[in-house]
Amino acid sequence: MTDGKTSGSSGNDAEDFEFDCPECGVHIKGEVSKCPKCGVEFVIEEVAEVQCPACGKMVPADAKACQSCGAQFEPENAPAQAPLQPVETPSVPPPPDPAALKEKMDKEEMRKRFPELVAEVKPLLALANEYGMNVSEGRRLIDKAVRAGKDNDVVTAVNYVKECKTSIIAALNGALDHDVEYLEKLASVAKSVNASPATLLDSIKLINERRALGDMGGAFKESANARKQAEKLTGKYIEANELCEGLEKLIQSSERFYVDVREARKLLSEAKDAGDHGDWSMMAILARKGNDEILKTLPDILLSELKKAKTLLLDAKAKGKDVTMIVKLLKEAGNAHRQMRYEESLERLIEFKAESKHL
Repeated sequence: MTDGKTSGSSGNDAEDFEFDCPECGVHIKGEVSKCPKCGVEFVIEEVAEVQCPACGKMVPADAKACQSCGAQFEPENAPAQAPLQPVETPSVPPPPDPAALKEKMDKEEMRKRFPELVAEVKPLLALANEYGMNVSEGRRLIDKAVRAGKDNDVVTAVNYVKECKTSIIAALNGALDHDVEYLEKLASVAKSVNASPATLLDSIKLINERRALGDMGGAFKESANARKQAEKLTGKYIEANELCEGLEKLIQSSERFYVDVREARKLLSEAKDAGDHGDWSMMAILARKGNDEILKTLPDILLSELKKAKTLLLDAKAKGKDVTMIVKLLKEAGNAHRQMRYEESLERLIEFKAESKHL
């Protein structure tokens, strides 16, 4: 060292450093470790410094302005701080979608409702079969519901069962409407032969009351009882009328397969005319003759239709169609034909044709 100064660039910086002794107040220049007057020792703290971006002088890192040139420091000019580490917060699952939640609840509700609906439909189907009603549409919907259930598509399955229930109830109500109309006719017939129709009119009232309460089985039982009562009042009219109704239905069904029904229609017209004149014996005879007239040609025509139906079924199967229902109908039609129940065979073939259109 020379002249009490430290050599090198740091010497000037040391001389420029001035302060007052905190103990005795004497003014001191340069960096010293103790006061030259009172001897108190100083602890010199290291202050972090950075270079001023304007003049290049060193300034304290926490300074807001340069002591040399007066340049103001913006936050971005401040010395770089260590990056803050993100604080991990526990992940919160997003709130459930209301629409998705409702759909899930609806599916659960339908899953519970499905067996209940099936239990409601079964007795209705049995009732319709017991009274010989055409419920092919209901059976078709039930088969679809079963397939949807096996595919775990509970919504579709429930909707099919609901449609089936609606279809069967409509068929049952239609049959009861016919029965009520028929009983009203029988009441008029009873009156015409000087018999009291009071029991028949009471039965009609009971049928409508039971139906209004949803007791379809009770309504049909009351209708059957009323028919028995009517037989005592109207004699042979019921049998003759039923033969006429059966012939009319057979004519309509046979026309779908281009059976020649002209003679049968003529006989039906004569039978109804005989009934209007109160000749119920002749009414029955003419209706039977009309039925026999159709049955002369119906078996051969049905056999031909059964062959056509089999060909249609095989074609549908080859195309990958679901032929479960039409296979069942074709078997029933074939069995009825072999047992010479031609009217039944005809009905099953009509259902077969209707079901084929849905493939």
